[in-house]
Amino acid sequence: MRPRRLHRLFLLATLASCLCAQPAHTVLIDTDAGADDLLAILFLLQRPDVRVEAITIVHGLAEPKAGAESVARLLAYCQRPGIPIYLGAARPLEGAAAFPAEWRAAANQLLRQLPAARPAPQSESAAAFLKRRLLRGAPVDVLALGPLTNFALALREEPRLGRAIHDFVWMGGSLDAPGNVLAAPSAEWNAYLDPLAVESVLGTGWPLRVVGLDAANQVPVTLTDLERLEALRLNAATWLAVELLRTEASSIAAGRYFAWDPLAAAVLVEPGLARFEHVALGVRKRAQERGRLLRVPAVKPNAAVAMAVEPGRFRRVFVSAMLL
Repeated sequence: MRPRRLHRLFLLATLASCLCAQPAHTVLIDTDAGADDLLAILFLLQRPDVRVEAITIVHGLAEPKAGAESVARLLAYCQRPGIPIYLGAARPLEGAAAFPAEWRAAANQLLRQLPAARPAPQSESAAAFLKRRLLRGAPVDVLALGPLTNFALALREEPRLGRAIHDFVWMGGSLDAPGNVLAAPSAEWNAYLDPLAVESVLGTGWPLRVVGLDAANQVPVTLTDLERLEALRLNAATWLAVELLRTEASSIAAGRYFAWDPLAAAVLVEPGLARFEHVALGVRKRAQERGRLLRVPAVKPNAAVAMAVEPGRFRRVFVSAMLL
């Protein structure tokens, strides 16, 4: 089925779903625009109870400009070109930690089979937008899918921001589970890339929920999952989900691919999906422990960490959204 016809099908499905429910969640998404990020965004766009207010781009898997292009193509395909995109930090607060070059090159080319999209990102930076939006205004949920650099930069200019945050879900870190960074075996990538930014957010008192490897490692994406989605291929959303997962087919086949960002997005709108532990979190910032999360004893909890998840329920929630 051609992408243009899929656009029309997607619009019809979206209009129909909007008649059934009013948005219960207004969401800001901060993303480094990897394949799992785009799946998470697609999932939220499909949910009739979610209104995506804006998307900010941060360094990570994709370079920010390329990531913004991928997100713009996704929004155009989903008939949501009015959602503003803000370019953010291109590097960590300190140092030059980065994903492997070949991973970044692949992420920079995601969704290039879709038509180019306009308009360009907003002239205001991601940090400036976050400083303005999170200081005041209607309550908003935040879904952070990459390093927390944009938030740390905003906090440097306005330490009081956060009054508008209703819920803050971050996909990042690892508390008890093994890490996935070769250079820092106890760390997860989003925490490893900018631990100083993690430390900044941990000190805010925001309603922070962390969905890291402790939960995500319980939800591998398998070839069976991909085959089931391929068998559906009923609409524009399932087509695009399959296209994104195919870019990770080798990692899926090797058992190295997990539902990192889609799980965090699902937890944002389905809180009972995960069991949380309220803990005082700290983060290591040096050498081979860079990005490692740890419990700080005898200190008031500053985060809720997802420690267990229902994989079957997650899959049902995700696939159900794709079929709307």
